[in-house]
Amino acid sequence: MYVSRQSLVVPHHHVLEGHVLAATTGDHQKIQAYSGTKAIKNYGITVQGSGVTGQGEVSGSLVTYDYKALYDVYNLKQSDHRKYWFVSYSKDTSHDELKKTFEKSKTLTTNYDFKFTIQGNDYGVNSVFITLEVIRLEMDGVTKDFVVNNSSSLGANNADGSAYQGEFKAVDG
Repeated sequence: MYVSRQSLVVPHHHVLEGHVLAATTGDHQKIQAYSGTKAIKNYGITVQGSGVTGQGEVSGSLVTYDYKALYDVYNLKQSDHRKYWFVSYSKDTSHDELKKTFEKSKTLTTNYDFKFTIQGNDYGVNSVFITLEVIRLEMDGVTKDFVVNNSSSLGANNADGSAYQGEFKAVDG
């Protein structure tokens, strides 16, 4: 079974008290961001050995909150890697515009179609999950996942959610 991993991202100007992982009841209107991944396909691979490379393609649709609205908050291109969003988020001192965007966000069905190359491994892994990166926002007990649906956010994970040990990269076009 695929395990989704989420990691709390703390802005530069905040200090966590102890091991705080979620907003407390006194944190009304506080927004927290988590970095994670979402599996879009379970993919069986037959490339075994670190020198062997194969090609693949995944397509389909998923229901998510629109990541483009979050990217617009920080004036990012829709093709940018998710890490650039988190850099901007970490530098933002008020998050007022982000909170407004969070409150107005609605789910939508979005299509994806990606090609990739995957290199075999020497660890006996013969099945991976093709993933897209996720920006998870939480405010006032409400959690929303914004799947970043671009090729720079495509990846491969093992069944436990850890990164695939072999080489994996999206192919544009």
